[in-house]
Amino acid sequence: MHGGWDGAWFWRPVAKLLQRAGHDVFTPTLTGMGERVHLAHLAIGLETL
Repeated sequence: MHGGWDGAWFWRPVAKLLQRAGHDVFTPTLTGMGERVHLAHLAIGLETL
Protein backbone atom coordinates (compact mmCIF):
# COMPACT_ATOMS: atom_id res chain seq x y z
CA MET A 1 0.00 0.00 0.00
CA HIS A 2 1.33 3.43 -0.90
CA GLY A 3 -0.16 5.23 2.13
CA GLY A 4 -1.61 8.08 0.10
CA TRP A 5 -4.93 7.97 1.95
CA ASP A 6 -3.66 6.84 5.34
CA GLY A 7 -2.41 8.78 8.32
CA ALA A 8 0.68 8.48 10.47
CA TRP A 9 -1.02 5.78 12.56
CA PHE A 10 -0.68 3.38 9.60
CA TRP A 11 3.12 3.43 9.88
CA ARG A 12 3.42 2.89 13.66
CA PRO A 13 4.49 -0.78 13.43
CA VAL A 14 7.19 0.03 10.85
CA ALA A 15 8.29 3.12 12.77
CA LYS A 16 8.77 1.08 15.95
CA LEU A 17 10.97 -1.43 14.13
CA LEU A 18 13.09 1.32 12.62
CA GLN A 19 13.41 3.11 15.96
CA ARG A 20 14.56 -0.10 17.65
CA ALA A 21 17.23 -0.34 14.97
CA GLY A 22 18.46 3.13 15.96
CA HIS A 23 16.83 5.27 13.27
CA ASP A 24 15.02 8.57 13.74
CA VAL A 25 11.49 8.17 12.36
CA PHE A 26 8.92 10.81 11.47
CA THR A 27 5.40 9.88 10.38
CA PRO A 28 3.52 13.10 9.58
CA THR A 29 -0.11 13.18 8.54
CA LEU A 30 -1.08 15.69 5.88
CA THR A 31 -3.93 18.05 6.73
CA GLY A 32 -7.17 16.59 5.37
CA MET A 33 -5.87 13.02 5.19
CA GLY A 34 -6.14 10.00 7.49
CA GLU A 35 -7.20 10.92 11.02
CA ARG A 36 -7.22 14.60 9.96
CA VAL A 37 -9.84 14.11 7.23
CA HIS A 38 -12.26 16.31 9.17
CA LEU A 39 -10.01 19.27 8.22
CA ALA A 40 -10.33 18.66 4.47
CA HIS A 41 -11.68 21.40 2.21
CA LEU A 42 -10.83 22.88 -1.20
CA ALA A 43 -8.22 25.32 0.19
CA ILE A 44 -6.10 22.43 1.57
CA GLY A 45 -3.21 21.29 -0.64
CA LEU A 46 0.19 19.64 -0.39
CA GLU A 47 1.74 22.93 0.73
CA THR A 48 -0.64 23.31 3.70
CA LEU A 49 1.13 23.10 7.07
